[in-house]
Amino acid sequence: MKHLYRISLFLNAGCLLFAFYTYGKSLFYTEPETEKKAPIIQNITVVDDETKQTEETTVKEENVAVSSQKATTTCDTVYVVESYDNETKETTKNEEIIPEQYIGKTREELEKIIKAYSDAPSLADLEKGFASMELKSFSPQKLVVIKNYYSNLQNEDFYLLVENEYINVYYSDLETVYLYTDILLSDLPEDIQQDILDKKYVESEEELYNFLESYSS
Repeated sequence: MKHLYRISLFLNAGCLLFAFYTYGKSLFYTEPETEKKAPIIQNITVVDDETKQTEETTVKEENVAVSSQKATTTCDTVYVVESYDNETKETTKNEEIIPEQYIGKTREELEKIIKAYSDAPSLADLEKGFASMELKSFSPQKLVVIKNYYSNLQNEDFYLLVENEYINVYYSDLETVYLYTDILLSDLPEDIQQDILDKKYVESEEELYNFLESYSS
């Protein structure tokens, strides 16, 4: 009996200890906090300074490219010819149809074309005493050129000389060029070739024009 009594006490004591342990754990135990959800981050594109500078540079380069496009003439460009007589000091202005070779040209291109014409003008201009031609003003809307004439040159005499295989016309002073031609010395008859090699004299504009019309290409 004593042994049963002791066992009973021992079991009761164990139950009490277990009860105390369970009760104490319930007092001091707290559930772990629920994990915090990560904040929702919206998709935001971040542009760094280097990228921004690159984009700004590209825009500037595009603007420069547009602004640097050179203006050109069109078929609608107003073409004005100012004829200036160096003897009378008078200027006449005429609005003409813009020559086909002047259309779609920049200022620089036109200056080259006009210089070439000044070196080798038409016979019609030569008959009027043409001296030179220059570009006065330029824009896509309006083009103005000046033609200079010496009306007293109509009675001048000339010399035909050969330079770089081409025939050129000089005034009687043998220094001032009257006209550069596209006539090759080799294309002329042998007797005329010799005359020009000897500095062929031409006593009038009429004789000069007849020669040029006969041998010009």
